[in-house]
Amino acid sequence: MTKKSNISLIIFILIIAGILSGCSNLPKNPTSTPTMSEEEMVKAAEGTALAVFSMTQTQDAILHPSATPEPTSTPTPAFTATNPAPVIPPTATEPVRPYLSVGYKSCYVKNISGDQDHITPYDRLYLEVCFTNDGSGTWNQNYFAQVTRNDGGNTSPLSVTLGKNVAPNEKACFSFNQNMAGYELGQHYSTFALTTDGGAIVGEGYVSCYWTVY
Repeated sequence: MTKKSNISLIIFILIIAGILSGCSNLPKNPTSTPTMSEEEMVKAAEGTALAVFSMTQTQDAILHPSATPEPTSTPTPAFTATNPAPVIPPTATEPVRPYLSVGYKSCYVKNISGDQDHITPYDRLYLEVCFTNDGSGTWNQNYFAQVTRNDGGNTSPLSVTLGKNVAPNEKACFSFNQNMAGYELGQHYSTFALTTDGGAIVGEGYVSCYWTVY
């Protein structure tokens, strides 16, 4: 039953109650069965109307139940994989250099009195020896190179002073003259040593120059 039908029914009952109330003004038949008073009939009609209205409301609630709200679902947060921290390689450290150290060494030989490809016993030679500073210290201008071995000839001078400061990774060169290549045929050489201003030979500071007499 709809709400509109319920309202119509209540109005109808109230009309009936009004009619019954009007009938109470008619002359009473002394021989008729006693009836309810006007007030009693109105109360009875109102009670009936309330009962009917309550029944219709209950029936309407049963036939049209209110939708029960569903509980709000909380979304589960998506799992986010934690990226591992990047591995930082250790910083390469340069090995500690000794204060005095000789790296690359070289010797240049030039025949200044004859054929470059054919050295005779009495030819004069030009010798240049070089040392690279591979240490952490600076060679000062008083460092020098000295002759420590002279095989079959006459090298001059016997020592040459550096004359300038040489920083790490720089090169120092010294010039000598070999006044006689050698009085015998065959291979000859002279050896030179890098020496500090205090007279100490720098470790690994030896270099030899070789030539062949024909």
